[in-house]
Amino acid sequence: RGLIGIAFDPNFANNKYIYIHYTVSSPLHNRISRFIANGDVADPASETPILDLPSLGSAIHNGGAIHFGPDGKLYIGVGDNANGGNAQDMATIMGKILRINPDGTIPTDNPFYTTATGNSRAIWATGFRNPYTFGIQPGTGRLFVNDVGDNGDKRWEEINDVQKGKNYGWPT
Repeated sequence: RGLIGIAFDPNFANNKYIYIHYTVSSPLHNRISRFIANGDVADPASETPILDLPSLGSAIHNGGAIHFGPDGKLYIGVGDNANGGNAQDMATIMGKILRINPDGTIPTDNPFYTTATGNSRAIWATGFRNPYTFGIQPGTGRLFVNDVGDNGDKRWEEINDVQKGKNYGWPT
């Protein structure tokens, strides 16, 4: 919890926008907000919340990084909040990779836009335990997500080559 991720707007040189993924204490949840940089400081008075995530019931598996893709959209890793069932439940954005527009609206070409409702229309890919960090490969735009492995008899971590609308299997 706390500061989870930072992304600079692709047009930062002109608009000075910084996107921050962080934990809000009351009520306890994570949020994506846009701030305007003033020198080397994100001006708190400039905060524009663009996406509030569901309430947190666990101190672990709350998610991770945010990055802009080559399409100009913001990609967000969201953990399952220590509830494996969330990763497969399309009624929640927990345990997913999300894709939103920089203003917080949801792109109509997202894979579940027409079949999901509310913020679930932002889901890009499903089936993650805790996509705490990821990167976008320069030149190809491929999204590689690092996901936390199982603590039981299956001791591994994953690097997933994430594609639109795919399910990455957690918790099965």
